[in-house]
Amino acid sequence: MTINTPVKIVVAFVVIALIVVMFWLFDWKEKTELVEQNNAKVAELEVKLEEQRKLVADLPALTKEKTELEAELARVVQTNLVPEKAELFVANYIKEIEKLTDEEGYRTGDDSFEIISITPGALTSQAAKGSDADNTEAAEEDEGVDATPDALKQFPTRVFQMTMKGRYATLIEFLYQLGDLRLERLVTIDKIALQPETKKEGDHRSPVLTIQIPITAYMRQGG
Repeated sequence: MTINTPVKIVVAFVVIALIVVMFWLFDWKEKTELVEQNNAKVAELEVKLEEQRKLVADLPALTKEKTELEAELARVVQTNLVPEKAELFVANYIKEIEKLTDEEGYRTGDDSFEIISITPGALTSQAAKGSDADNTEAAEEDEGVDATPDALKQFPTRVFQMTMKGRYATLIEFLYQLGDLRLERLVTIDKIALQPETKKEGDHRSPVLTIQIPITAYMRQGG
């Protein structure tokens, strides 16, 4: 069978079209998608780069603010905190924290607010940690860079594991008082665990909570 010229031309166009479609499906489309993915990654990296540039631009101001805050903290420590003997650290802390707890319970009308137990941890020293390069490197690997302000590194600390009871609003007020140096010592809190007790029938107040709160207390050495 002889194929005339117009049919040959049509067949040629069909074959070329098929080749183009196959090239698009198996090669060009894949490369186009790869280019689009790369463009998206480039755009994401450009956004991150701009964020880093802003951080770098703000770094001098942030460094100045940090220096000023540490200077203010050092001034507060030196003028507001009365020195204490190491052997009285635990006794003083327990006396102070019990007094503050009683005052907050009375002030807020929360008769459930009380300390159940206090377990003092070992006395530790930031300065002692810093003198051992190996320990410092290990600590940085495990916990990240030490963010303790220089003004506090001279103070030995104890972690007091405390179990308390009370209502949520009273706990919040108690934490505010700690932040206002009502203990006349610096303290830090990293975490708090709360467990509500079963409410009595007819009691429409917020539930009484069992509170697990480790408090890091700084021994007073300023003056």
